[in-house]
Amino acid sequence: MKDILRDIILEFHRSNLPPLIQRDIAIPQLPEDVKKAFVFIGMRRVGKTYLMYQDMVQKLKRGLHKEKILYLNFEDDRLARFSLDDFQTILDVYFQLYPQLVDANDLFFYFDEIQNVPGWEKFIRRLLDREKMGIFLTGSSAKLLSKEIATNLRGRCVEKEVFPLSLSEYLTHRGVKDLKRFSSKEKAVVRHHTDLYLKRGGFPETLDLSDSLFFQIIQSYVNSCVFRDVIDRYQLSNTHIVKMFLIHCLQNTASPLSVTKVYNTFKSRGEELTRSLLYEYLDHFEDAYLICNVPIFDFSTRKRQVNPSKIYCIDPGIISSYSIKPATELSSCLETAVYLQLRRMAPEHIFYHKTQSGREVDFAVQYSKGNVDLFQVSVDLQDDETRRREFDALIEAGAELGRSDVYVITQELKETVKCGALTIHIMPYWEWTLGVV
Repeated sequence: MKDILRDIILEFHRSNLPPLIQRDIAIPQLPEDVKKAFVFIGMRRVGKTYLMYQDMVQKLKRGLHKEKILYLNFEDDRLARFSLDDFQTILDVYFQLYPQLVDANDLFFYFDEIQNVPGWEKFIRRLLDREKMGIFLTGSSAKLLSKEIATNLRGRCVEKEVFPLSLSEYLTHRGVKDLKRFSSKEKAVVRHHTDLYLKRGGFPETLDLSDSLFFQIIQSYVNSCVFRDVIDRYQLSNTHIVKMFLIHCLQNTASPLSVTKVYNTFKSRGEELTRSLLYEYLDHFEDAYLICNVPIFDFSTRKRQVNPSKIYCIDPGIISSYSIKPATELSSCLETAVYLQLRRMAPEHIFYHKTQSGREVDFAVQYSKGNVDLFQVSVDLQDDETRRREFDALIEAGAELGRSDVYVITQELKETVKCGALTIHIMPYWEWTLGVV
């Protein structure tokens, strides 16, 4: 293992960092006496590694020598047999290569997909307690990392979720400079790119691919994730049921998921399974960031448990790649994009809301101080019945939750409507997510 680690470390120091798409994800600067590890969590291929590269580039620009950076990717095939006992070997090899850095206090260690090594948190805790280097970690398992952090690294980590590119990051990649003020011509360009973004999403590697190759690559991401982060990680045997259930979820994103209905459908086909097994698989999908779960907004725990959650995938491009409902595809992509932007804004909780009469509001967003914002998502409101349905739900929910301002996110329409004491702010997705003035 010593020779392998030596080769990997030297390869990194002798190679150039790849070109980057600048991310809007800030890494806070901590005082020198505060020792915490930064942990980036998200689905495979969303850009966690490149976010670490971005941090490295910034440090190199400030004059840090590259030898003071250690980077290891535990997905590297050469580290397939790496075990907990080998972590000390990392330090041994690194300081043998650079003995002059033994007492340096400006070292930075970056460990990619560290959850692949059982017991990793014990080594990181030792580094935080005894060594002086800054620590950066990535992982593709939300619950696995959280469990380990909670038990051995409580209070010693700063966690940050990483998603595919936001619309603002996507537009920056496309050469749009000022994301707050636009001329008429620039607005047309932004709307064009927004339509593409809602179809293709923001996985960094796929931005410039042809449609046919794009769909293949996205499906390969999902397949890799389900096999490595679900089937292999949890040693599942019913692989065909896992895949069927996941595809069902991806093809019904932005909708309530009734596990009982799925169970009955699978049983009618002669499949051997239980409801609890499907709930277990769903939990694994969420852990791997394949699926996101949005419960109903209710102060009653029982009502939250008996009402189905709505599910969302991690990127609109996945919807396009698995869609079998072209008529509703754009609606699902838009609602998913709104959900993901809300996640990036990091409110305390995201729910959907059902009024007392059964009308549904897509998102009830609760913030740390307890206040709630209501969001409805609709591609357009030209149809009178659609407009009435969306407004009636917001008016009733606004009255129930004591809101004076509510929101409808559309593809293009911008309008402000007064309904008694309630103000309904209708705005295009791109204006809302960019905060256009």
